[in-house]
Amino acid sequence: MSDTFPIMNATEVIEVIKCLPEEEKSKIVEFVRHLPNEKTVAAINEPIDNLPRFNSVEELFDDLKN
Repeated sequence: MSDTFPIMNATEVIEVIKCLPEEEKSKIVEFVRHLPNEKTVAAINEPIDNLPRFNSVEELFDDLKN
């Protein structure tokens, strides 16, 4: 356990956030709004080793036509 980051429950975290200046609260709100959802995280972690690679948009379009 770290002394720098004590274990806190959700209520304690909310109370700390309430005491922050408005600018800092806004940063927290912005951060939370942009957290990826489960579907996005799954897509990020999806294996990509066997996917086709293209060197240009033209190559991609040629492949899509076939």
